[in-house]
Amino acid sequence: MPKRVDHDERRRQIVRALWRIAERGGLGAVSFREVATEAGVSVRLVQYYFGTKADLLREANRQALQTMGARIGQRVLAAMDGDPSPRQVVATIVHEFLPSDDESRRAMLLYYAFYTAQMTDRSLRGAGEVPQGFIDLVSDQIRRAQLDGTVSPGVHPELEAAVLLAVVPGAASGVLTGYATLEDATLLVDYAVDRIFGPA
Repeated sequence: MPKRVDHDERRRQIVRALWRIAERGGLGAVSFREVATEAGVSVRLVQYYFGTKADLLREANRQALQTMGARIGQRVLAAMDGDPSPRQVVATIVHEFLPSDDESRRAMLLYYAFYTAQMTDRSLRGAGEVPQGFIDLVSDQIRRAQLDGTVSPGVHPELEAAVLLAVVPGAASGVLTGYATLEDATLLVDYAVDRIFGPA
């Protein structure tokens, strides 16, 4: 009886191989041949599952964002007991974007590899649901805090969430490039959260 192939798992295997190459050398190091070698499969198989390099990159970006979102969601839930305050929710989320361990460092390296590639490759664009999701979540928490009186009604939830979205990737990139320490980045994002919600 012929062996059954799990096509979804095979696609994930190929995508994870691309991630490892991108983590080591950026997306410029990615080719079908390199991905096939890293995944331990033939170039023909990579072409079978992903007709073009652009198709492979788009799927790798989609899965990377999905994986990062799931990881952050799991860690946020694990870090919080009971009924967390809006400030606790937002602080926990922004800290998870900082490269504080191997897993979060790999996730942010991939995020930036695809983010910078999108500036010049229009075919990779369309991952706007991640930043918009961040803004929606943070602005909802700010509104919650306004309802319970811990944040001023004069604070604009969407604008403050957008400012925080600009701060967090900048802080994370500083750690990845060595321009800042993790402690520096943590102080910066804590300061940004304190501006909205007040000190912890």
